[in-house]
Amino acid sequence: MRITLPSISPSGKLALVYLSLSVLWILVGDSIALRISGQNAEMLDRIQASKGIFFVLASAALIYLLGERFNRNLESSVQHNEKLERKFKALNEAAREGIVDYDFYTDSALVNEKMQFFIPCTDQPIPNFWVTYRSRIHPEDVGRISEGYRSLLISNRISWQTELRLRGKDDKYYTVIFSSYLIRQASGKPSRLIGAVQDVSELRNLQIEHYEQQLKYKRAMTRTIIKAQENERSRWAGELHDNVCQLLSVAKMYLMDMAKFPEHRENLLPETTQLVTDSINEIRQLSASIQSPVFSKMSLAKAVENLVANINRVSSFDFVWKEEGLDEGELENEHKLMIYRIIQEQLNNITKYASATKVSVQLRYEGNLVTLEITDNGKGFDPADTKSGVGLRNMQSRLLAYHGTMDIHSAPGRGCRIRAQ
Repeated sequence: MRITLPSISPSGKLALVYLSLSVLWILVGDSIALRISGQNAEMLDRIQASKGIFFVLASAALIYLLGERFNRNLESSVQHNEKLERKFKALNEAAREGIVDYDFYTDSALVNEKMQFFIPCTDQPIPNFWVTYRSRIHPEDVGRISEGYRSLLISNRISWQTELRLRGKDDKYYTVIFSSYLIRQASGKPSRLIGAVQDVSELRNLQIEHYEQQLKYKRAMTRTIIKAQENERSRWAGELHDNVCQLLSVAKMYLMDMAKFPEHRENLLPETTQLVTDSINEIRQLSASIQSPVFSKMSLAKAVENLVANINRVSSFDFVWKEEGLDEGELENEHKLMIYRIIQEQLNNITKYASATKVSVQLRYEGNLVTLEITDNGKGFDPADTKSGVGLRNMQSRLLAYHGTMDIHSAPGRGCRIRAQ
């Protein structure tokens, strides 16, 4: 069985030394005096007369030496404590977290200055700490935190971390992360809890703002995609109505005329045949513009070449294709499709509005940046007057999906250059 002796204070140690010395002197003092006198009665009387003074002087000297030693130890201890206090104060001021030292036996806690923002107090330790702390928690978080705290106490765990909202001195709620370490006795019963509270309100606000921006961006993207799809459908409908339907309507009129007047067949039949052929070509061209090229079977350059060939059936212009530093193998198929659709959209615009005789497409690859330039020598236009252009909006929508940008350089009579990255 192990016995732990109580610690003795410096004054108790001095008293114990003096008592021990006195008892020892009483027990052996006479024997020492007798031995020193050598059985000389006269000398023995003088020694007996002065031994009390000797004892007092010897005791005083010994107590003085011990007192000096105890004093040095005490001063060293005081200096050490002052040093620890300065370190603790510096650590407290440097710490970004609020610190809590909770005593289960007294239900009280010491908190640092930063923690006093969330738990204002005038005296420390704070009594009834758990009740006070619970009152500072957001009502919607109280149940969850209380349950987590109870679960920690009844388990064998020694650490716990959770996120909650605490009310500050300004009566505003702040989002914090509470990290705690539980000190248990050998029996497992908790005795102390050391906790740190870190304010993450600004971080959470930034995350919420970022999420809202992302959500806003996705909604805008969805609207843009839907709008682009509707514009594309409208373009297809317009192409069918303005071209194919008109051609077929005239062909129908010729057929009806030939049925009514057989003598007109010789003149109208070739024209009717040509109208049907033109309608078929228009449908083929429209189908080709709708269908996406299969880049696993052809290169981007070949897909653009086929596109230009289809366009040249109805509108002829000189076309130049240039590639600089581009390895198509480094591009994903969706990137190739985006480039293809932008080229297709601009070539359609050139065919419809520019009356150009020369068109060049240049594709450059520099680092991780792909630059596409489409230049024509057509009529040109004022970019400020084309904000509502469906074709340009479609190109901008496609670029927006990949965080791309587009610049338009044009003026009436000076052609057009579109630069997309």
